[in-house]
Amino acid sequence: MQSAKIIWFTGLSGSGKTTLARNLFSYLKGKKQRVRIVDGDIIRNKEEISIFTPEGIISNNRKIIDLCYKIQKDYDYILVTVIAPFDKTRTIAKEKFKSNYIEIYVKANLDTVIKRDVKGLYNKAMHGDLTYMIGLDKRVPYEEPLNPKIVIDTNFDNIAKSTYILISKIDLLLDVPLTFKE
Repeated sequence: MQSAKIIWFTGLSGSGKTTLARNLFSYLKGKKQRVRIVDGDIIRNKEEISIFTPEGIISNNRKIIDLCYKIQKDYDYILVTVIAPFDKTRTIAKEKFKSNYIEIYVKANLDTVIKRDVKGLYNKAMHGDLTYMIGLDKRVPYEEPLNPKIVIDTNFDNIAKSTYILISKIDLLLDVPLTFKE
């Protein structure tokens, strides 16, 4: 039985991971694929992990890896949206899923995500209401991926162009060619 491709979206909060994953989800569902999104925020909230300490982040990422491992036989694609700031946990995922792991770095610099501040987290962190904000707090730096399969730079590209680039690049990596029309 075939295991799912794990498409792991990593990047700072507000970079566009979830939006891109939802667009890819819709596209793959339209191609009659069995797809699931595993969102790091939802897993963390279900587990009541509210502190973004390095230990809490690593624990949350490991729970996501374990969940994907348990459900991988039920899907063709599992789209994981999680900041995953540490190379250590992304390496664990790579080793666990081997050739079925596709890492996508949704690149956006700190200035860009602070301007977007979709969830208001950067504002809270800058006002002292939130500690351990990944990428902002020196105790939890975001370690850029060294060798992601795909880089989507959302600093300048809008979501439509970013989605087009994502699907075009995913198409080249998948066993079954998929086509995308802009």
